[in-house]
Amino acid sequence: MTQQQKKIRNVMIWPNTGKEGMGYAVTQAAEVLREFGADVILPERALEIGIDPTGYRVLPIDQGMLESDFVLVLGGDGTILAMAQYAAIRHVPILGINLGHVGFMSELEFPELRTVRKVFSGEFHIDSRMMLCVEVVRREKIVYQSIALNEAIVKTGSIFRISLLDILCDREAVCSLHGDGVIVSTPTGTTAYSLAAGGPVIEPSAENISVIPICPHGIQAKSYVFSPHREICIVPCFFNDTSILVSCDGRKSFELESGDKVYIRKAQYDTKLIRVKGKSFYSLLNEKLSIR
Repeated sequence: MTQQQKKIRNVMIWPNTGKEGMGYAVTQAAEVLREFGADVILPERALEIGIDPTGYRVLPIDQGMLESDFVLVLGGDGTILAMAQYAAIRHVPILGINLGHVGFMSELEFPELRTVRKVFSGEFHIDSRMMLCVEVVRREKIVYQSIALNEAIVKTGSIFRISLLDILCDREAVCSLHGDGVIVSTPTGTTAYSLAAGGPVIEPSAENISVIPICPHGIQAKSYVFSPHREICIVPCFFNDTSILVSCDGRKSFELESGDKVYIRKAQYDTKLIRVKGKSFYSLLNEKLSIR
């Protein structure tokens, strides 16, 4: 399908700065983008890996998002997750180039880099993925707020302790879970940690919210799938000096206190992924799972 769009002028390259050989990958990607007439933007963090800034516009991430027509992400799914929190808010689409392992969200492998020409010729479509808004309320004040493309995780801070979490939907009690914690996942996240925890695979267009227990201490523990219009609330119950943490998409965790409530609902933003191959979700799923 051909996408009608304005002329692409500015493209940000967002690299995984912890991956070996990334300087070469950035240089190669920049050459291809310039060949198709784009000015290349780098986030300031990219200079940490010793890239020569000559020929690039090096900008703070917020300014870079304002000026970019799309973001070329070099890495794996984790790199896309790191970018999604910025790109979604500014409605900037992402094209993922996989230099990681599985790469469910990436559209191209690095040897396919020149296929990026299809974006410049309009031969692509946008895959919109729902996100979660996560808030921690403490004594009637929001003390933590984030968005997540994959999942929000509420779990014990020690492998030697279990947590007790009360789960509510639209303020109505659903269940109590003993175990290592719980994963609240988008459909995109159901092929990540949720899948490893025994959760269902949900196609992205379904836009459901799933709740999956992590190593539950009880044979009656179940996973739940909710409408995207529901609000999930998780209330931790503290005992035996247990610490309980919340984290979104693997980012830095936030420690909960007694009386805290974690509210999770569909975010007002979504992540826009550029697709140029036209592969179906199930074709991609079978391909990637066979890699594992």
